[in-house]
Amino acid sequence: MGKFSGYLICTDCDGTLTYEPGKVSEENAEAIRYFQKEGGKFTLATGRFPGHAYEFGDQITINAPMVALNGTVLYDLKNEKIIHEWTATREDYLELFEYIHQNYPEVWECWINYTYQDSASFKPGETPVGDGSLKKLFDSLPEHLYKALSFQNAELTGILQKDLKEKFGHKFRFDTSWPEGLEIQPIHSGKGVAVLYMKEQMDDSIHTTIGVGDYENDLTLLECADIGYAVENALDSVKAVADRVTVSNKEHAIAKIIYELEREMKK
Repeated sequence: MGKFSGYLICTDCDGTLTYEPGKVSEENAEAIRYFQKEGGKFTLATGRFPGHAYEFGDQITINAPMVALNGTVLYDLKNEKIIHEWTATREDYLELFEYIHQNYPEVWECWINYTYQDSASFKPGETPVGDGSLKKLFDSLPEHLYKALSFQNAELTGILQKDLKEKFGHKFRFDTSWPEGLEIQPIHSGKGVAVLYMKEQMDDSIHTTIGVGDYENDLTLLECADIGYAVENALDSVKAVADRVTVSNKEHAIAKIIYELEREMKK
């Protein structure tokens, strides 16, 4: 057993692990390899599909289940299968998107993740209200769906988020991970929910979970982890719920966290 046995690091990708989209610094990659060699488990918690993990090539290796689609899917990369999923019904999503369609035609586009690797989409401003096309789209989808997205200008994002939380907050979460996007998912899901599932239902050898993030879709991750880290470039609201704030994503934040843990072990 190594010094990091029992520890699980679960990190967001863009703005946290990477310094540019899809790029991990060598300092981070080296620290992750060291962490894993000493018994630690490392994985991603991202809004993207599980296949995003393969885009890092040989930069990093993931040795724990991946939290994908903002914690609506927990995925086994080695065996290429879903371990657990958190979904909402097609009918609930249809009700939500009919409301967006009727009241926010200025939304550019909406996506619905209907499998762990596929999306359907429609453009509210280009689809006449009441012509049946939206219901037809949803009728073609599975009965249970994962997360969804709406894309709009940054000024509208906050207005839309507030309105949808008031009307549909009992069924869905509405979080941002960039100014022009609103991420929508079942209220009982989240990155943190998936990490808790790993620790409590799957692997009793994990004694300490470490969550790292920067945006609203990372809030549950930081709240549910034993140690929640916000990077310096995180939103103030994310820093407020974090146990600790570390350096920015451009200053090798994951390496900083790993070596900080090691120093604490020596005390």
